Formats: sequence, C-alpha cells, structure tokens
Amino acid sequence: MPTAARLTRQYLRGLPAGCAPERLCAGSALAGDIYGSAFLTRPVFFGREESRELGERLSHLYDLLLSLPHRLHGGDLRAFAAALGWSPAQLDAAVRADGVPRALPRSARADLYREADGFRLLEVNGGSPLGGWDIALLNRALLQEPYLASFADEHGLGFTDGIEVLLGLWRESFPALDVAAGPVVALLEWPGSYPAMERHLHRMAALLAAHGVDAVPCHLGQLEYRADGVHVAGRRVDLVHRWFVVNDVLTGADAALPAPLTEAADRGAVCLFTPLENEVYGSKAALALLSDERDRSLFDRSERALIDGLLPWTRLVRDGRTEAAGERVDLLRYALAHREELVLKASSSHSGLDVLAGWETSAARWAAAVRAAVDGPVILQRRVRPVAEDFPAPGGGAAEPTVLTWGVFLAGHGYGGTYLRGTTDLDTGVISSGKGGRLGTLFLVDDA
Repeated sequence: MPTAARLTRQYLRGLPAGCAPERLCAGSALAGDIYGSAFLTRPVFFGREESRELGERLSHLYDLLLSLPHRLHGGDLRAFAAALGWSPAQLDAAVRADGVPRALPRSARADLYREADGFRLLEVNGGSPLGGWDIALLNRALLQEPYLASFADEHGLGFTDGIEVLLGLWRESFPALDVAAGPVVALLEWPGSYPAMERHLHRMAALLAAHGVDAVPCHLGQLEYRADGVHVAGRRVDLVHRWFVVNDVLTGADAALPAPLTEAADRGAVCLFTPLENEVYGSKAALALLSDERDRSLFDRSERALIDGLLPWTRLVRDGRTEAAGERVDLLRYALAHREELVLKASSSHSGLDVLAGWETSAARWAAAVRAAVDGPVILQRRVRPVAEDFPAPGGGAAEPTVLTWGVFLAGHGYGGTYLRGTTDLDTGVISSGKGGRLGTLFLVDDA
C-alpha cells in the first residue's frame, strides 16, 4: 500500500471524536472570506515522489500541446487557433498578425480525476487566471487544529505555497524583473468582470504584499499608456498579471481593448503574465487533437504512450468516422449509443460550465445537444470514474465516500501544488461549488 494511503488510514483511525478542522478554514479571515464555508473535512496526503512524477508527466504533455501549431499548421498559431474555433475578434486580440507564437511562461493547471489505475486528465487551464494560487491558506488554517498539527509534525508533512510558486514563475519568465525589489504588479481584470472579482483581487494583493509585492487590483480601462511604459493609479507597472480570459472578447471593440497592453509587452515596456494567446493551449479542442487517431503519426512511441496514459478518449464533435474502443465507428451514432459513458464539453469553458454529462441527461436532450454541437468548438470525452476516498462527515461525523477533482499546477517544468474539490455525489458530472463541491488541500509526505 502506498505511504499516502496508509497514512490516511492512520489519520482516520486516530481522529478524535468531534474533530472538525474544516471549521478552522471557514473561520480563517482570508480563507473563509475568499472561499466561503464549504471545505473538505480532512486534508489529502500525497507522496513527494508521486508529485514529482506527476509534474514531469504533465510538463511533457504540456510540451506536446505547445508543439501542436508546428506539427499541424507549420507554426502558424492563427491557423491553429482558428481550427480550434476561436473567432476573428479573439484571434485579433490574442495572436500576432503573422501567426508567430510568442515565448510563453510555463504556467498551467491540470484538472484530473484519479481512477483505479492512475490519474486521468480532464482539461488543462493555461496561463495566469487560475484559481488556487492561494490554497496554502487552507494548509495553514488546518495546522491550527491540534490533532492535525501533531500528526503533520510526527510524519514530516509539508505543503507547496502557491504564492511562492507564482513568484518563482515571475522570476523564471522575466529574468530582468527583480521580484525582491518590491515591483508594482497590476492584477488586471476585464472591465465587466471586475466588480465580481474585485474583492478576491484585493485578498490576492494582501497575500502578495507579505512578499514585498505592491499589487494593484484594476481593470483594463484603468491602465494608462505612456512613453515610459504602463501606469495605474499613478504608478508605473513592472508586471501585469492577467485575470481576464479570451471568452471576454466578443466583438472587434473588445479585441481593441487589450491591444495597447499587448503592444507594450511585445516591445518590452512591461512584463505580461501571461499573454492572452496562452489560452490557446488550454482549449479542450487541443486535447482532442492529441487524442485523435488521425494525428497519431505526428507523435513518436513515447509521446503516444504519454497521451494514452493521461488522456481519456476525446474527440471534436464532427459528422464522420473515428476510432473508439479499437473499432472504426460513426462518431454521432457512437455518441448516441454510448450516452452514459460520455460527457459533452464546450472547448473553452471553465469552472464546470457548459458541461453535459450523458448519464445525467435524457436520451432526447443528449441527442439534441450532440447534433447541435457538430462542427462547433465542442468535444466528446470518455467518462472518467474517480476512485472514492473516505472523508469524515462535516462536523466530525462518520466517514463517507467522496470523489475528488485534483487541480494540479504546472510550474515551469514540474509540480507546483494542488487544490482539490470533492463531493459525496459519486456519479456527478462536475464537481463544483454550485453542485455541492467542497474545497480542500493536500499535504506532501515522503514516499518511503
């Protein structure tokens, strides 16, 4: 039995009656304010060597995603993004006119389920607007519980601080930026989204301030562009951390809004973490291209093994034939006949939005949704069945089976931390706060 699983059993056996460390998360001034009151009732334990190996596999898979414009379109990123379903306005907002890709920071978060034989990748969120940078708030809150603190000390448990990972990514991506010198950082949102995000961005600014970073929450309409660079609130900005997403760009006028920022970053007047084109590689349609057997010849044996080991069967919804379970099938007929084993997802959605689980859907509604998705930016993906783990019921009750989504950060070329969402609805199509999901974190343990 792996060390982490053995440690979990030991933790649950010794858990005092009524011990409910999740209350400390809800009561934390920062964690509770950001994340509300729905938290997992214990941490998850994960081997340090396991985390290193998973980080390496995700890094290699991310390399394959980054290589797709070259493998499929001769390096033309505009052609690649258009093939994924990006609109002309989104292309103009994000991609250079000549289609040449920019050098991008290696920042991403992979969302995974853990099946009986290992992790399966659901999606990759590329770039900077990633939830979970501040998840170490939960680790620190949990360590205020005496039983958990003693357990962590006895077994040498540790955790990854996402804010330190973020600072490390800034250093790696922009060697000329002196993060230790108190840079001015704009936490930048889209104007229409800023009111909903303002409170969270101010909490993020407070966390960064503890590391000497002068972070300014703002939106695109508040930036000023001068000869010496980009300014906000009377201060020259050293780095912009982008929080808006490509789905905010709906019209040509929207595309013009970030254009001055992109131009300033391209000429070196400000560091941009990350360019909007980063989201090309977070499209679920890109994962479908990795999975599709028509492109298998583009990858060598080790690359195909990596793809098959991480990625469940995934296809763009097209009216034609494809491979499924080792056979050539008509994709639409296959989708209708195997509804309970498939999920339909918009390729650029996030946070569990625009996801339709076949097993939660009537046959008539599923058929209509599949037919409506043909030739659109929508994918079909094989249902992944995560292995349930035991978690105490809220308030310290008896253990109940819970399934988890693992949000694993890729920092540079390796593991950058994890945040978790869990639910006792074992057949759910999406684990989200809107469907009763609880937020959690993990501690690392030596595998030996």
